[in-house]
Amino acid sequence: MLSAFPLRACFLAMSLLGLMPAFVFAAPDKLKLVTEAWPPMSYEQDGVPQGFAVDLVNILQSRLGQSEKIDVLPWARAYSIANTSANVLLFATSINDEREDHFDFIGPIATSKIALYARAADPIALDQLAELQSKDIVGVYRESAGAQLLQQAGVDNLLVASFPQQSAKQLLFSRIRFWCQADLAVKQILEEVGASEADIRQVYVVSEINLYLAFSKGTSAATVTSWQTELEKMKDSGEFSRLYQTWFGALPPPLQHQVFWHKAV
Repeated sequence: MLSAFPLRACFLAMSLLGLMPAFVFAAPDKLKLVTEAWPPMSYEQDGVPQGFAVDLVNILQSRLGQSEKIDVLPWARAYSIANTSANVLLFATSINDEREDHFDFIGPIATSKIALYARAADPIALDQLAELQSKDIVGVYRESAGAQLLQQAGVDNLLVASFPQQSAKQLLFSRIRFWCQADLAVKQILEEVGASEADIRQVYVVSEINLYLAFSKGTSAATVTSWQTELEKMKDSGEFSRLYQTWFGALPPPLQHQVFWHKAV
């Protein structure tokens, strides 16, 4: 849960609108839009970005009178671009201590459980991460929320991959014992590697997290505010819920309104 991360977050309030009216009416800056291959949240099909978060960002762009292209990149590259340049929108991402220094977050746009998965035939049971043995290798993908959560918990027997599909294959071929992945993406990742949810089982929930749209440091407050305003309108009108259910079925959409501004250094 987000409460697991100590946040010095500033919620957007009506008083802010009164103090800075120019921010509300100023045209938002054009943004470089970057995401990762993490279906069904975001991915490419025949060279065209697809996914729930892609659809959401494109709808928000349209509402703001913009039409910038979305680049689907390996997570580490997308994160590096957003971490070193102003006017970059990175999505979708969770909040942690490192990221809250460098990004402003709006949302949440999704809720997901970060969990450990084993092969269906593996009888292993886990009640806590401390029960992991040194020989029990956990597959993660580079710079992911799961990798960071496990490292913070002192789990160091990690096999890091560039893409989650690599970790899924490693689990299926018994090269690792556990695969750490967000539940929203498991079904489609398995389908992409020729497997199904029946081939694996969830054995331990590491954390439940909210996912956000993250704006790089140096992006104006006016831009962040304009995107959040349109997202709130989508949630309040029911448009967001309909889009969420199109991609995630009966899973309940997160309808709260939140803004977390980066820490002042």
